[in-house]
Amino acid sequence: MFITGCPWSSTATAKTRGLRERLIVIHGSTVVLALTISVIGFGFSSRDAKSFRSASPDLTGSASEAQSKQSNTTARNFEVQKLAEGIYAVIRKDLPGLMVDANNVFIINDDDVIVVDANGAPSITREVLAALRKLTSKPVRYVINTHWHDDHIIGDPVYRETFPAVEFIAHASMRSYLPAQGAVNRKNFLAGAPGGLEMLKSLLATNKSINGNDLSAEERDSYKSDIALVELVLNEAAGTQLTLPTLTVEDRLTLYRGNRVIDILHLAGGHTSADLVVHLPKEGIAITGDLVVWPVPLVGGEQSHIGDWSVALEKLRALHPATIVPGHGPVMHDDSYLKLMSNLFTSVNKQTEASIARGETLEQTRKSVRLEEFRKLFAGDSLVRKALFDMYVTGPAVAAAFREAPAKR
Repeated sequence: MFITGCPWSSTATAKTRGLRERLIVIHGSTVVLALTISVIGFGFSSRDAKSFRSASPDLTGSASEAQSKQSNTTARNFEVQKLAEGIYAVIRKDLPGLMVDANNVFIINDDDVIVVDANGAPSITREVLAALRKLTSKPVRYVINTHWHDDHIIGDPVYRETFPAVEFIAHASMRSYLPAQGAVNRKNFLAGAPGGLEMLKSLLATNKSINGNDLSAEERDSYKSDIALVELVLNEAAGTQLTLPTLTVEDRLTLYRGNRVIDILHLAGGHTSADLVVHLPKEGIAITGDLVVWPVPLVGGEQSHIGDWSVALEKLRALHPATIVPGHGPVMHDDSYLKLMSNLFTSVNKQTEASIARGETLEQTRKSVRLEEFRKLFAGDSLVRKALFDMYVTGPAVAAAFREAPAKR
């Protein structure tokens, strides 16, 4: 969902910059760009890719009926995948685009359930909870929020309403962040997103992309998906109450449920300084939140930590998980994508530090840092993924690395 602080290409048109300024508000609504899934390597199968196809909008009946049906379809746009005995991933099927919502995981234990992450709208979380109820009648005892962005926490009150004894586990910094900067970001999102939504509809109607070119088929499909999800979130976000964590983690918290071990780890800051990873050592499963996002990592110039991100990813790889559930994207079955991300951030960090050592400014550093080979690896031939890489890496990753570079201190 929209993320603060993402710089944009200086070559963007005025219209493009206007849309981006409206949309880049808060990563409670992630700004990504569309794509028709084209998977080469990274441990994904064609079956994984096909599962990301979104349902077409229902245009039958009255406008209100159609909107209601579309909202229901959008909220239910996920599939439940069994990973191990009692472990299920809830994988969103939104096309990557300007709006995506979080994956979830159910950990069903002897007497209770642990849920990893909520969602960006209460109606989505209600559908996720309905899916859980088809698997078990056991109560949800803990909800683990992997970080503070809205697409992972807005649905928390649904669990509190349904299970009054539920505990919310998150990094300790979330208790101070959410009522302060988190509240500011949410207010900005509610103010800016409607204008961005209308502009997105206008682009779709005139068959233009945000870069001013004619829409490709993948962009058109993604914009339709974006519009449906933005409308759903906006219809519900204003009335959502803030939920603070009741249990916090600094470095590590281990839960024991029968024979099951659940390690909740803060490996290092990356996507945010509040990133948590849920590790199930016996099952060989790692649930990463937005520390890992496919097809392109989500970087915020003001909130992300590029040097630490590589450290966190290498610590994650050292756990040797056989199954990885990212914050967004399909389930992964090897660590090749993690290695690619780690190499990317290591390169960004080293090149940025070298630029600063030469006395270059941020704008000069943006031009000095060369990421074309990584752009090819992440984007391939997809115009959408190329734009997405420029949006989330070329600009904000360099800004984040520049902000924290040791040479500046």
